[in-house]
Formats: sequence, C-alpha cells, structure tokens
Amino acid sequence: MDVIVKSDIVIDVGENLLADIAGFSADDLDRQIKKTLTDMSNRGLLVGSDATQTLVSGDTTLDYPTGFRSAISITLTDTSSNANYPLIKLPGGQKEYRQNIAYGGNTSFPRYYSEFDGKIYLIGTAAKSYTVLIEYRKNHAKDPDNIEFTTDFENVMFAGVTYWKAVAYNRNNAIGLWLPVYQNELRIATLNRKQQSSLMRG
Repeated sequence: MDVIVKSDIVIDVGENLLADIAGFSADDLDRQIKKTLTDMSNRGLLVGSDATQTLVSGDTTLDYPTGFRSAISITLTDTSSNANYPLIKLPGGQKEYRQNIAYGGNTSFPRYYSEFDGKIYLIGTAAKSYTVLIEYRKNHAKDPDNIEFTTDFENVMFAGVTYWKAVAYNRNNAIGLWLPVYQNELRIATLNRKQQSSLMRG
C-alpha cells in the first residue's frame, strides 16, 4: 500500500486553513507532522514486524525491535521441525516474571514473556535454536519526510496536522472546528485497528 507523503499533507492543510499555498512551505509543517505522528503512535496505530532475531541454546532474552512500543505477538519457530510456538505475555509483567524466576518457575522451554527496559524476558530457557517473529506496535520515528503510515490513515494525519497548525497560528475558530474532527478520526482509526482479526496479515 502507498504511504502518506508530505506534499499531500501540505495541500490538504493549506486548503483546510485557507492558507496561501504559494507561501506555505512543506517544512513549515514539520513540527505539526511530528506531533501528529506521536499522537498516532500513542494510540497504537503503527504496527511492524521483526524476524531478524534468533534464540540459541541458553538464551533467555530478546531485544526490542526498532521503534518497539509493545508486543502484539511473539512466535518461536523450531529451526529443525518448523513447528511454531506462540509465547504468552505475563499479565503481571516484570514483577510476575521475577516471582516466577525466584520460586523456580523457569521452564525448560520458553513459554511466557515480559517486556522491560529494552528487553523481552523469557520464562523458559531455549534448549535449541529458534527463529523469532515479533509483531509489535511501533513508535514512529520523528521524521516528517518518511512517513510509515499508509494512506488508510490520511484522514487522521490531515486532521491532526491541520489542528496542530491552527494551534500554532492561534486560530481559535479553526481550533474549535478541527479538534473534534481530529479526535473523532483518532477514535475511528483506533477502533478499526482493534477490530482487525490480524494486525499484521490479511
């Protein structure tokens, strides 16, 4: 799918705010695009996958992928049999992980995980080699020139950048108009993302 490009944002925001397009530079919107990317990331709208890591015998942790916010799913694949093993996130987080380790709850096979401070901690030590697929919610890089969101999210992006630019211009009427539009687009996008049967496939 196509991703959102900055030139389209410039045109749309210019029209929304009735700005003079000729004097409305793309770079004028960088701060507002970054704010909108942050808002969208905070809603968990950007997802990614990482298949670059492997577990070898004795491993008990994985690294966060680039931009990692939170895991959607982690699946281990046995390199010898190609059998897949989805891991289960500990509901009690790192506290539950530490309690399991302290009371001998570590198993001979990775079954559960906890996310903490740049690492994914596994309950269970790998006794063989596994490839790893981490599907996760991402924090978008603060780069307005390389937007990862697809055009499915254009309405959110256009409304968000328009709202933040209205704030920067101190245009109260435009703020009153575009804030509810932006909030509604964020809400719809968040609901649509949650309702997808698979965030990564299909």
